[in-house]
Amino acid sequence: MPTVVRQDLDNTSAILKVTITREDLKPKLDAELKKFRQRVPLKGFRPGQAPVEHVKKIYGASIFADALNDMVSEELYGYLRESNLDILGQPLPVDSQEKFSFKISNPDPEYVISYEIGFVPDYDLKGLDKSFVFERLEVSNLDELAQEDLDYARRRMGKTSEVDDTIQENDMIKIAARELDGDSVKEGGLETTMNFLVKSIANEDVKTQLLGMKAGDTLRFNARSLEGYEKEDMYRKYILNLDPSDKREVGDMFEGTIESVSRLQEAEMDEEFFKNYFNNDTITTPEAALEELKKGIRRFYDTRADAVLMRKLQDHLMDLNKVDLPEKFLKRWLAATNKGELSEAQIENEFPAFAENLRWTIIRDDIKKRYSIEVTDEDIREAFTQKLRSYFSFEMPAHLLDSTINRMMENKKDVEETQRDIELEKLFTAIRNQVSITEKSVSSAELHEIVDSLNAAAKKEQQASEIAL
Repeated sequence: MPTVVRQDLDNTSAILKVTITREDLKPKLDAELKKFRQRVPLKGFRPGQAPVEHVKKIYGASIFADALNDMVSEELYGYLRESNLDILGQPLPVDSQEKFSFKISNPDPEYVISYEIGFVPDYDLKGLDKSFVFERLEVSNLDELAQEDLDYARRRMGKTSEVDDTIQENDMIKIAARELDGDSVKEGGLETTMNFLVKSIANEDVKTQLLGMKAGDTLRFNARSLEGYEKEDMYRKYILNLDPSDKREVGDMFEGTIESVSRLQEAEMDEEFFKNYFNNDTITTPEAALEELKKGIRRFYDTRADAVLMRKLQDHLMDLNKVDLPEKFLKRWLAATNKGELSEAQIENEFPAFAENLRWTIIRDDIKKRYSIEVTDEDIREAFTQKLRSYFSFEMPAHLLDSTINRMMENKKDVEETQRDIELEKLFTAIRNQVSITEKSVSSAELHEIVDSLNAAAKKEQQASEIAL
């Protein structure tokens, strides 16, 4: 009988020696030889009639190698299935294998093939109990954010009209500009129309001057300083309105007459505004509008707060569960898997980030198993249903909804992405339910700063761990 003997190198790696004897191998060789003889035509012989010795002479070494490899693989992976080892990567043949004869007519007494394996050692998952307390961030300025959104909605639904009174910062102005030569308008110089949003003007002196003027007034200014374009071609195109083929030299100083001042008048908060913007007949007052806006804002910041909390929980579990890894084996496995595309120096440099990512994967999979986390087709269908309903303001007919979801379920990429999202949400819920959570109020600006910092760190980690298991 074939045998597999395990020799532990340490608590994370081992050598498996697979032994196949001549007696084990002979029935397999005879069967493979018979099948090969039946299906492979040989010149000068009818199918299946070629002499056995002739087949052995031509194809014996190939048949032998395939038969031996099949038996070794079957024994090796059978052992791994029954051993309950949490294998990392795949078994790797050791470098110092014995030399064997592959003569099909005279096999060696036995064949011993050795493989190195890496695995996850036994460990006790720590950090999931109510004695551990974590802060979840909660945005404190919802009222302010909702009012900003309502003001934006009024501007978006408002109308622009020309005004005659003093220019304001949010006004759009049109200036008839004429190139200057010293203190006088240049004869034959450039004449063009310039349009600016006052608050976007880079030159503060010009902006201050404009805020005290009206349509019909005249001012002198350095056109190059208005919007701060660094590239000459951008300045000539968007400020001077020159065609790229126009190569004439143009000075920076201009005299301009304000031809018109346009101002956005915010929409009145009447029935038409509420109906058109919210598409909801129940929202008829500013108070109701603010409450509706708060719902969306709260959902947005809840998602970000949950992401921050999940990162804290992940770091907490990583700190308490220092899972040992078979580093030597994994580095060798990475080199073999990437087929020489990664140098030894690259592997050494990137291995710490790769190892941290792998440790989290091990902890995550442990939690999934411990709390029976799985994603079903029904979960994915429900996620697709919610996504579709968020796209449309009307209720889709049931038959149309079902047919659309069926098509979405056929898109492997969308299904896999949705499955990952659902799994992450279930994992987060499972972890969160095992620890204690308190709320901490922060401003939206503070939360944005925290999230941006975490995203930058995550991006850096991702770049450092491009090697994936």
